[in-house]
Amino acid sequence: MHNQIVSSIPIYQVDAFTAKPFRGNPAAVCLLETFLNEDLMKDIAAEMNLSETAFVVPLEEEYGKANLFAIRWFTPEVEVPLCGHATLASSLVLFREVGVPTESITFESKSGKLEAKFKEGEVTLDFPINPPEEVTPPEDILASLNIKSYINCSISEQAEMLLIHVEDEEVVKTLKPNFTKMLQGNKKGLNFQGVIVTAASKEFDFVSRYFGPWEGLNEDPVTGSAHTVLAPYWAQILKKNSFLAYQASKRGGKLKVKIKDKSRVEITGEGKIVLKGRLFL
Repeated sequence: MHNQIVSSIPIYQVDAFTAKPFRGNPAAVCLLETFLNEDLMKDIAAEMNLSETAFVVPLEEEYGKANLFAIRWFTPEVEVPLCGHATLASSLVLFREVGVPTESITFESKSGKLEAKFKEGEVTLDFPINPPEEVTPPEDILASLNIKSYINCSISEQAEMLLIHVEDEEVVKTLKPNFTKMLQGNKKGLNFQGVIVTAASKEFDFVSRYFGPWEGLNEDPVTGSAHTVLAPYWAQILKKNSFLAYQASKRGGKLKVKIKDKSRVEITGEGKIVLKGRLFL
């Protein structure tokens, strides 16, 4: 796609995986005709300073008629291959603000085709599943998280996420990581850009938190893509395919997660548009 020369673009800020403003996970959504220069998109994401900024481009048709879009996601530091909450945020903007002629839309992304459906105020995302494989956790990472004991440690190379299962949800909720130590820690040759810490829960099927200082975000409030790893992991333990999950960050967020088949998982949540305007370049 050609780089776009424009003076301003429509931009929205959406709190994803929540029905309340200032909860869940905020994402910026930029509506483009064609993708901007990559350095400029990185600058915009850094300026927004949210865990992710999504850039959306309509394919085949113009806004208001299109139901096929290209999407890219940037943290304040890097482009990422998959982002759940910013896809939910983008879907909400397209369904509620732009107007989409169908009940579902498809995004083309670095993680393949992603489908989003809008029903009764909720967005359901159809994402690739990323089952993790058991590994020995790097001691430096455990120390930086102040985790003294764990039940299991697994990694999803595809999602670039390390998953640490601890014995109690209070451990998850009260973790106070040392992010400087985490960045300096030896990963022992494992390929991950974020760490999921998870535990079984009394109120939910499981709780989690997500830490990604390597991506420029110390803690992500609600991480849709992490649940592409969490769902197959907990399915093995709980012997079920449908879950109610909670990400126990300060802002917090609820997700409904359902494994469709061996290759796909559905992630459902609400969202709240809190800001809209134009970004001047």
